[in-house]
Amino acid sequence: MYDLHCHILPELDDGSTSIEETLEMLRIAVCSGVNKIVCTPHRKDVSENTSVYKVLELVDDLNSYLIKEGIDCELFSGMENHLDDQLTGDILNGKALSINQTRYVLVEMPFFGGEDRITNQLDDLLSQNITPVLAHPERIEAVQSNPDLLYEFVEKGILNQITAGSLLGFFGEKVQSFTETMLSMNLAHILASDCHSSLGDRSPNLDLGIAKCIELVGDFKTMAMVIDTPKLVLNNKLVDIPSPS
Repeated sequence: MYDLHCHILPELDDGSTSIEETLEMLRIAVCSGVNKIVCTPHRKDVSENTSVYKVLELVDDLNSYLIKEGIDCELFSGMENHLDDQLTGDILNGKALSINQTRYVLVEMPFFGGEDRITNQLDDLLSQNITPVLAHPERIEAVQSNPDLLYEFVEKGILNQITAGSLLGFFGEKVQSFTETMLSMNLAHILASDCHSSLGDRSPNLDLGIAKCIELVGDFKTMAMVIDTPKLVLNNKLVDIPSPS
């Protein structure tokens, strides 16, 4: 299985705090059946405190370790990119990372406000053949208050990534209910952990989230969200998005 949203690289953002925790997070992910992981530190933290080159170096070093230890897991570069007017330029100039250097970019919309700018900024990405994958839109105020935005985004070819913890109520009942609605209306395309630590609600263990998703929409749709669609994204292939219902 694939996990396209992980704060698993050590000491880059509010995710893993050490190489020891990173290795424990990897162990948990592998035990839950995940063997393809995209490392997605926050763009803001990388820009302010380190560099894109450090991200790439850590991914390479960890992949070498996994091969040496015979661990069946492969890491890929990426970044959780907060949406702003500079994002398109930063991606084109190499200051921000897409998912595995593909056309797909993990994008975090502002949690509060910004609705008047979100559509224009996403359209700017699309105009450069960059396909946004929206990180946890179920937790974003602008989307919660105006669900029609998601319909517009999906019709433009934008993908939505929901977080396993959202389905389990880790972010409250409102978010859980909204996530279930997204699933029922074909507005959710990828399920990811958005893990930040080895323990607790932000663990890389996808098992419970997958089980809940199967309960809501069945095996076929759930497996597409953790295997088929993320595989296409990772390999820079076109994703045939079903029309929202």
